[in-house]
Amino acid sequence: MSYHPLALPAGAINHDRIAAAIEFAEARLRPMGEAWDRGHENPEATLREAIALFTPITIPEKLGGFGESFATQVRVYEELARRDMGFTCALAVHTNVTVAMSLTPNEALRNRCLPRLLSGAAVGAFLLTELTGGSDASAITTAAMATQDGYRVTGHKAWVTNGLYADIFAVFCQTEPGSGAKGVAALVMERDSEGLVIEPALDLIGSTAMGTTDARFEGVAVPAANIAFASGTAFKAAMFGIDVARLGVAAMCNGAAMGALGAAVEYGAARQTFGKSLLDHQGMQWILADTATAIEASRALALQAAQRFDQGEPHPVLTAHAKKYATRTAFEGISEAMRAFGANGLKRDSNLPRQLAAVRVSECMDGTGEIMNVVIGRALRPSA
Repeated sequence: MSYHPLALPAGAINHDRIAAAIEFAEARLRPMGEAWDRGHENPEATLREAIALFTPITIPEKLGGFGESFATQVRVYEELARRDMGFTCALAVHTNVTVAMSLTPNEALRNRCLPRLLSGAAVGAFLLTELTGGSDASAITTAAMATQDGYRVTGHKAWVTNGLYADIFAVFCQTEPGSGAKGVAALVMERDSEGLVIEPALDLIGSTAMGTTDARFEGVAVPAANIAFASGTAFKAAMFGIDVARLGVAAMCNGAAMGALGAAVEYGAARQTFGKSLLDHQGMQWILADTATAIEASRALALQAAQRFDQGEPHPVLTAHAKKYATRTAFEGISEAMRAFGANGLKRDSNLPRQLAAVRVSECMDGTGEIMNVVIGRALRPSA
């Protein structure tokens, strides 16, 4: 691509991993993005390949991962999403489940699930959101009733990314009605668990590759051996997972914007109007220059947030800034890139409509811009 992002320092970045991501994305994602988005092809086999290559990045080596930086993960997501954001979202959600499983205090469960999640033998899904809970993550109604050997789960989860493909479901349930966050526990279910019903894929405006569904639990028996995080600890684990997810969304939006700007630059250099290339008209130069500035500012913010993860001190407010700004930058940046294409930007073969829809979907993931403002606003307090 003719737009080359600036090299921004943030932690130790494994550039060989970035090169592998570019190679994989060019060979496997770019040719298939439209077919996946229209539902003509199934991305599951490619997803399992990508998992083995990129999910282990931040997992410690002693647990079977690569032991690399969150900054490397951010750059990988940028390059994958630069070619297809919907697919990259599916990979990112799986990776978030894998990160959570690497942190569970249930060593036997970790040893049983983590190798499968790292290799792609299993795809993971993160089930927190409910139809009526919306952005109030503590208002979980999916009930886990204690039994002699664990829990029996009934309820309904919404917006299950990877629902079509997942083998391992990390389900957040309420064990003590009325107790709020304190009673939330995280339980692991396998796809063939009796009473687990995966509903048909949701018909979304984009990101079909995410395989998003709802899920119902009709008295699913979950043994104590499958408790990933007990009540009293699970909600904190969920919030950390959401913070990781917001960083991933920021990275992916930045990548989608980078791809759109690159396509606009290539098109503008080739398109002749009034005796010169479109890119030589000052009006178009300035539009694309403003887009480039916004992208680089957004990338710097996301990489700064990644650095805090690498230092072992994640900063939820900084991550909220990154997620909010990246979704806004990407939507505006892709829209401006479509202006450079004129009417041709409306054609699916430009890839721009698909990426624009994917960014709009991502704005609703892991907290909307308004929720990011709540997080940021709460931090705007006078010093004591």
